[in-house]
Amino acid sequence: MKVVVFAKQTFDTEAKITLDNQGKINREGVSLIMNPYDEFAVEEALRIKEKTKGEVTVVSV
Repeated sequence: MKVVVFAKQTFDTEAKITLDNQGKINREGVSLIMNPYDEFAVEEALRIKEKTKGEVTVVSV
């Protein structure tokens, strides 16, 4: 079985996010992580791969 998982980066959920004077997110000093729900999807895809001897492809969007 072939499984495709789409993953996206998001701001670290532990980070303090501030806005600049234009109301936009100040990205300085804020790290990016894989979206936690996407991480769960990758883990599940790998479990499926182990059971079915399939293939997993992760696409970063």
